[in-house]
Amino acid sequence: MAYLKSTFSLAQTVFPQHNTTVTASSYDEAHLSESTFDLFLSSVVDGKIGLAPTYDEQQRLRSIAFASSSQVLIITLSMKERILTPMRKLLATKILMNDCLRKYAFYMDRFAISIFTNLSLRMVGAVDILSLWPQRRHLIQTKIKALGGVFLVDKTSVEQLFRREESHAAEPLTVATQAWVAYKAALVHPASGPPCIIDTTIFSAEELNFLGKTICDKSDYKLMNGQLTVQSSRFKTKIMRPGSNQSMEVEMTCNGKASTVDANLRQLHGKMAQLSISDTSQAQRLSIRTIGRDDPTSAEAFRTNVILQIIQNKTPFLTFPFVQDIWFWKRAKTADTIAISNSNPITFNSRSLNESQRSAVKAILSDSPSDRLVLIQGPPGTGKTTVIAAAAVSFIASRSSKQGLWLVAQSNVAVKNIAEKLADVDFLDFKLLVSKDFHSGWHEHLYAEIEKNVIPSDEFVDVHLAAERLLKGSRVILCTLSMLSNDRISPFTRIVPPELFIFDEASQIELGDYIPMCYRFQNTTRKLVFIGDDKQLPPYGQSDIDGLQSVFELNHLRRGAHFLNTQYRMPVPIGKFISERFYHDRLKSCHSIRTDTCCRFVDVNHGFEVSRGGSWINEQQAQVVLALARKMEILGLSYHIITPYDAQRSYIETQLKGNKLKWEDKVFNVDSFQGNEDDYIIISLVRTKRVGFLADLRRLNVMLTRCKKGMIICTDRIFVNSVASRSPVAEIAKTLGSNVWVPWKNILQPSYRPFAV
Repeated sequence: MAYLKSTFSLAQTVFPQHNTTVTASSYDEAHLSESTFDLFLSSVVDGKIGLAPTYDEQQRLRSIAFASSSQVLIITLSMKERILTPMRKLLATKILMNDCLRKYAFYMDRFAISIFTNLSLRMVGAVDILSLWPQRRHLIQTKIKALGGVFLVDKTSVEQLFRREESHAAEPLTVATQAWVAYKAALVHPASGPPCIIDTTIFSAEELNFLGKTICDKSDYKLMNGQLTVQSSRFKTKIMRPGSNQSMEVEMTCNGKASTVDANLRQLHGKMAQLSISDTSQAQRLSIRTIGRDDPTSAEAFRTNVILQIIQNKTPFLTFPFVQDIWFWKRAKTADTIAISNSNPITFNSRSLNESQRSAVKAILSDSPSDRLVLIQGPPGTGKTTVIAAAAVSFIASRSSKQGLWLVAQSNVAVKNIAEKLADVDFLDFKLLVSKDFHSGWHEHLYAEIEKNVIPSDEFVDVHLAAERLLKGSRVILCTLSMLSNDRISPFTRIVPPELFIFDEASQIELGDYIPMCYRFQNTTRKLVFIGDDKQLPPYGQSDIDGLQSVFELNHLRRGAHFLNTQYRMPVPIGKFISERFYHDRLKSCHSIRTDTCCRFVDVNHGFEVSRGGSWINEQQAQVVLALARKMEILGLSYHIITPYDAQRSYIETQLKGNKLKWEDKVFNVDSFQGNEDDYIIISLVRTKRVGFLADLRRLNVMLTRCKKGMIICTDRIFVNSVASRSPVAEIAKTLGSNVWVPWKNILQPSYRPFAV
């Protein structure tokens, strides 16, 4: 017997001229019956139904709404059930696998994949509504077009209906309306011809699971907060131009009462923003938020399009050799590899390479089919960028004038690091493709040393001859992974066809992010090299979504990885601890500093953590950091400051600037400092009550491995010895002994020297 959860009528406003009553019935999955489905199907008169799902924060299906012209059936799914229950079999038989029933959804690609990965169900006769129209999928105008155009629908109602798209935060009324509107879209026939039918029965479970992992998106929608100020102090709270599906709201507090008004962005330049809102003169507090999904980046749009083509069976992508090597290795065949050169010598005289580095460079230069996909694990300070530089110099020296080497990383900072290393070994025959937004306003000082090699995106050209003039004969191109999806780099890829890709920080790149590159350069790619360290930063979003992997999490590739076994950066005591704690004692240290005084702990016992803007600050630790920075500058020592929390980074940077100390390119959070180093590193741990960041071993490894001569950690001794006693920070303090602790008041003494120099 079916138990009805709720029933209601749709008071829809999307179609102002439509007055037919539509009734929605909601059921929990466990309370469904065959008669429930039969009752709904009896209302289907034209063989078509609309469909709208919702997903939770972990991207799991939460509910499904099915709609005919007059009824909507909403099913709330059980997150506890992982098996194919009788009710799910009934759902498959009656609807999903019913070939006489055509199913329509706005994002059918995602649903068709998720229904398998979440419920082990397949479906036939499915249509992705948005792919029926040539406009870009994310635009609200595309949905309006799919619903019959601006003369049939109310634009504001459509915008409100899809503001949160398929988020679990949507109310049942919203989900029911989305499904019914999808049904209405099924009645609109575009001039492009019959729809492309999705049938997931033609895919193996392995293929659908692959698609399930790659279609995951970090969040259903974004709610971004930032202080409504003339100038943003933090990049993360920078006021961005709203996307096409977003709106801006300003929350004002006056005399304890909060009110919300809409805001329009009038001007935006770098960190400066001007908003048009009603009078705020009496407001005591102002904040701004952007609601809705960001417009997709070119890489995200490209990836979505490839997955859509796969699920619609319009591309043989799953059979591409490199796709097979990475994702379907059990059935991969050893493909013929075009030999680029008969001789592959290492031509690198700038500095000597150790044996593990030479082995890695040889693997990069090798033409052997068994080396067409190479992994190199490089712990901190082992010379990953030196290996890249040696490979680049040797590649250019030994290859023909038409072959191209593309050096790629996830972040702009990582690409910059590669460029600086190439310049450091006097190799300047490269070009760096960067986004206009990153190069201007926020981070341009990072590019000062290599500016003549930089081609910002606003200087990209479409004409072949003009592109050749920009490249000036360079065959080594540096860019971010997302840049590879930008259509505007096509002139550069035609002139320098990507044959060898080297991906730095590959342990931070989620596997699905390679899909656009594999698809776009399928005809030119001869070799892929992945350099990274799965003991350092993970793929972005891994902490939010289970199952996000890098190539280093794939055992069939990880087993053959080359290991760079000697670190030159850290003093021996720090290097020895890192080797034992993170690398099973496989990492050797080669360094002149061997005394335990290379690491100091400052006991800031009067400091306390304070929540700020979704992050944390500790003003007392910041003041000690400021005192240390002043001493470093007086002593002429080269240093950087690292902190796990972006609010603390911003606060320290502001304090440095206000006290006339060096502040540009001086303070970083941990994630943005991977790949960087300095003689001395000052660390502010911030937290005093909860472990927080200290529970993240991979980020701790990054934080503790940035110094070349010495490291100072500002924290609370009681906190380290109690709450955080099991963290590597506590372990290294215990290993080095109690003499490494310094009271915070000592730092303020004029005679105090943090290190013997």
